[in-house]
Amino acid sequence: MAISRIPLLLAAAFAIAGCDGGGGSSEPPPPPAPPDPLAAYKDQTVQWGSCNQYFFETGSSTEASNYRAKLGDRVQCADIKAPLDYQNPDGLQISLSMLRVRAVESPEAKPNLFFNPGGPGEDGQTSSLLFSMLLSHGNEDSALGKKYKEVSDSYNFVGFSPRGVGASTRITCAGNELIYEIDGTKWGENAQNIRKITDTARYTATNCQKNPVSGYIHTDATARDMDLMRHLLGDEKLHYYGTSYGTWLGFWYAGMFPERIGPMVLDSNMNFNQSIHSAAIRYTNGQIHTFLEYIAPYAARHDTILGMGTSVESIVNDLNAIGHKTNQALLNIGGSFRAEREGIPAYLSAIKAAVETQKLIDQGKTLDEMESILSNGKHMGDEAIDQIFKQQAASMVQNLRYLEDPRAYTEPEYFSLDNSTSVWNTVVCNDEPLQNKDQTFWVDTGFDMAKSLPIAGNGIANQPCLYWNRQEGIAKPSMDSLKDAPLLMLQSEFDVPTPLSGAMETFEKLPAANMVRIQNEGAHGLMVYQTECVDLTVMNYLLGTTPSQRLIECQGKPLALDEKKLQDKALKTAARTDARPASNFEDPELAETLIAKLRDAARL
Repeated sequence: MAISRIPLLLAAAFAIAGCDGGGGSSEPPPPPAPPDPLAAYKDQTVQWGSCNQYFFETGSSTEASNYRAKLGDRVQCADIKAPLDYQNPDGLQISLSMLRVRAVESPEAKPNLFFNPGGPGEDGQTSSLLFSMLLSHGNEDSALGKKYKEVSDSYNFVGFSPRGVGASTRITCAGNELIYEIDGTKWGENAQNIRKITDTARYTATNCQKNPVSGYIHTDATARDMDLMRHLLGDEKLHYYGTSYGTWLGFWYAGMFPERIGPMVLDSNMNFNQSIHSAAIRYTNGQIHTFLEYIAPYAARHDTILGMGTSVESIVNDLNAIGHKTNQALLNIGGSFRAEREGIPAYLSAIKAAVETQKLIDQGKTLDEMESILSNGKHMGDEAIDQIFKQQAASMVQNLRYLEDPRAYTEPEYFSLDNSTSVWNTVVCNDEPLQNKDQTFWVDTGFDMAKSLPIAGNGIANQPCLYWNRQEGIAKPSMDSLKDAPLLMLQSEFDVPTPLSGAMETFEKLPAANMVRIQNEGAHGLMVYQTECVDLTVMNYLLGTTPSQRLIECQGKPLALDEKKLQDKALKTAARTDARPASNFEDPELAETLIAKLRDAARL
């Protein structure tokens, strides 16, 4: 009898369990999750293989080929597919190219450290190769070298060509419009020259937007590309080192995917709190500020060697006295007027060459006479710097010869931008709408900058985004979306392209971030700075240790002539010994070459 009742009791129990207690029906099952529109891309297999197709045995990639050969089969390359338009992933596809250097041991168990060297428009594919090669040569007899080696052993290193660049689907802007030489000085504020400037801006917008891919070359898409690569390589979090524009990309990624932030080092920071369209203005402001506060005081401290004046005021007065053609020649030979220590001798030599040339012009000397005077004798108290001065002076005279030719401003050429410049303009104009669409504002701002110092040209007047038909649907992440991001920012005091003031404005909005700020330093791109204050903080952060202070102040390394003074003083106060500290690298010469290449790529 008891046995026969069991089915009835079970049936009653199931009936009660199926009721809601009030006689109602059961809850319907939750609807299935909608299909992932990126599933086809996320499910693709990364086909790692040879990198031979990306390297040539001659020209600029010869050294990269040599590094690749030394690392052997640890170096892998792959192309993956990504949607051209993430809002329409079923549409057209593009190709993205990656280069990975696998860790020596257990690479499948190691996270991947991604790199972006800057731009926009710079190719980061070989950044992984250079970083891996550099850190793997850390000297374990040195505290820093040992830490470099530890980071090298802890990661796979991944470089990639961002969309639009290098080995990925790429764009260039070219057309059949004729353009003419532009007067980049304050003397170019006339209707004819301004027309040349605005024509160039208009042609840039027209020819870049001819390419149907150009509307999808922007930071939002690149951040999504980077997240796709992270997913395909199997990492839950993104590990990242970005320099210059790479910091803008890093901020954008962190705001878009806050739950996927791993260690992210942002080196030489753009001001994410302001529009990207103010970047060119900030660059020129950085040139002026750094010259007045860092470069000119350095020259004044060493007048006995440089012969440029004993005060900032006298140096500035001499510079401001140069004439129209001398100013244009200075802009042509002076480069970017940035404050990296290795470039300062050429920077100062260009300034001195302009000043000395102008004095000879004022004396009525011919170009042949100037060439003879400037190429002979000794003009600097240091032999190496004197040779650099003579090279700059020769370039100055050569430019003056060109500017005296009546064809200099009248012979046109067809409009064409290289790949890097094409992507730079495209990303800047796509990322954010241009708020100030008054052409007069940009022209006036450019010439106001040019009038401030002869090293500041009027390039800001060339604003192609005035004529850009920007697509909707691109939204820069807010600063509020970054408030919990545990980023590490590196910044030098006298950085020209990304000035300290802008970096600090962004930093103050990011309560969870840390910063290493380097005083008395002008480098743009601080990777592997080789002081314990800077590099132990950075390397430990990459290894998982959060800095103990929100803001860490480090002292910059002395510039060449300052360092010589310090060395001379030390020799007078202490007996010289043969003992020398161990280098941070097993091959110091190779290390300096690799560091120089990494910093050369860190352009805004």
